[in-house]
Amino acid sequence: MEHKLDRRVVRTRRMLRDALIELVLERGYDPITIQDITERADLRRATFYLHYRDKEELLLAALEETFGELARQLEPIMQGDALGGKTQLATFEVMFKHVQENRDLYCIVLGVAPIARHIHEYLASYVLKGLESVQSDVPAEVLANYIAGAELALIIWWLKQDSPYTAAQMAAMAHQLVLNGALSVVNPKP
Repeated sequence: MEHKLDRRVVRTRRMLRDALIELVLERGYDPITIQDITERADLRRATFYLHYRDKEELLLAALEETFGELARQLEPIMQGDALGGKTQLATFEVMFKHVQENRDLYCIVLGVAPIARHIHEYLASYVLKGLESVQSDVPAEVLANYIAGAELALIIWWLKQDSPYTAAQMAAMAHQLVLNGALSVVNPKP
C-alpha cells in the first residue's frame, strides 16, 4: 500500500514541477502564483501545500532532484581526484551534457538570484569535498568558490547565448580554463 502512495507522491510532484517550468517559460518566474501552478497541473491548491510551502520551495526541490542526478553521474569520476573531479575532462562533459538535457530548468533557476546563489553554494561545497586531499597556497574555500563561480558563469553565458558551442566543446573549454587557473595553486599532500 505504501509503495502506491510513493508513486502517487512522485507523480504529483512531477506534475507540479512540470507545470511550474511550463509557466515560467511562458511568463517568467515572478508573476506565477500557486493558483496558476495548480490549475496547470490540474490539482487542488491544498494538494500543492501538502508537498510544498511556496513556489520557491517547489523550484528548489526540482533543482535538488536534478542536482542529485548530476551528483550520481559525477561520483565515480570524482573519486580520488585532487580537484574534486575537475582535473578530468569527463567531469565537465557530464556537467554540460546534464545542463543541456535540463536546459529549461537551468534557464529558469539561473534567472532567480536566490536560487542561482544556492547553485553556486552547492557547486562550491561539492568541489570543497574533493579538495580535502590537497594542500593549497589558497584556502580551500576560496579555491572551491573560484571553481564553482567560473563554472556557473560559463553555464549562464552558454545558456543565454543559446548554446553556440556543443556541450562537448564547452566541457573542453571549461576544463582548460579551470585547470590552468586552479592547478597553479594546488600541491598534493605528502
